[in-house]
Amino acid sequence: MPKQKKPQTRPVQRDRFGDPRKRSFAEKLVNSPYWPAMFAVIDAEARGDVKAALEIIDKTGNQLAGEQFWHPLRIERLEQVSLLGALMPRWAHSRWIVSQAMQGTHPRNQWRMAKAIKVALEVRGGPDPVRDREDDRIQIMDRDWVYRQAFLYELGGLEAFLRHNAAGGLIAGTGRIWEWVRAPMRGLRLQLRDARRLVWEDPATGEQLSTINLGAGVLVDDGECVIGRIVPIEGGLMFETAPLRVPEEVAYAVADEPDRWVDALRDACARPEREPGEIWTNRGLRDYGLLTDIPYALVTVAMDAGLHAFHHPDDEELDELFTHPADYPACLAAWLVRPETIKALDAGIPPEGLAALEAFVELVPDPAASLIRDLALRNRSAA
Repeated sequence: MPKQKKPQTRPVQRDRFGDPRKRSFAEKLVNSPYWPAMFAVIDAEARGDVKAALEIIDKTGNQLAGEQFWHPLRIERLEQVSLLGALMPRWAHSRWIVSQAMQGTHPRNQWRMAKAIKVALEVRGGPDPVRDREDDRIQIMDRDWVYRQAFLYELGGLEAFLRHNAAGGLIAGTGRIWEWVRAPMRGLRLQLRDARRLVWEDPATGEQLSTINLGAGVLVDDGECVIGRIVPIEGGLMFETAPLRVPEEVAYAVADEPDRWVDALRDACARPEREPGEIWTNRGLRDYGLLTDIPYALVTVAMDAGLHAFHHPDDEELDELFTHPADYPACLAAWLVRPETIKALDAGIPPEGLAALEAFVELVPDPAASLIRDLALRNRSAA
């Protein structure tokens, strides 16, 4: 009898980023309802059409094969723009454009993403030895401070978005966003703070700069150093996002040679005496906020302490939480402009609560200050 041929089997299609038996998140996305929805939201955001973007998100839900699809910070940004409307300062619209540029879904950005991931891995000393490769890549793109800086600025992601994707009306609402594109990395030392401003010194030149206080100093003590990009806004300066606290030698090196900030950071992270996590490049998922530079979890802790202090004024809990009392208004401002807070305040606020908020109106930055004034005006009109 002739030998029976064995049926040919197709080779297993391996996912280059993970376990071949598992479909990656990207593979689940293709051919799902989220695939066209994702690009529709990107287009709506680039036009500045917040209403359309939120409607698409609402229609599609937020679960893909048991996994969260829409990034919570993305939804928060859109809701803030929608709820605050004309109260949003122009610098907030600039930050919204920067966050859109970070999404980087256009094919022209593939090389930028790959190169920025490589830069981030070099600074942190290589891939995570435990985490799956695809998961490691996603974590870097979502959280890594170095990846964000390299992608947007050194590799031109922000400029490409402005030139090829952002609508003219969206750009017009930002004020000075084109000046952000060329903002250099700077090494700075925190000199002093008050509720409305932070004062920094360039350690190489002794130049002093004042930025609006969105909470960038909450994790930095007086005399400690950071690296970051200071950008112009109407009436002053600010960090384009929260700066990174670094050892003094890194700040000095970056102040001397801004273009070599990656080298300075990589060398510092590679030192054997450096404690793990001392240079916190792997920030949290919600630490690139539109309206604050304070990590999300810390805002919650601060507000819990603040409410306790309001009801127990003789308690010293606030003093224990904040090394510098001037940091508290920035936390209050961050809490006020959360979508859930805005909605709750719109539903009604007791007179004593409004009086407490009005006491902060000259201490918190916009849009929180404008929100308090608007609440007070509407409550008095209703009365």
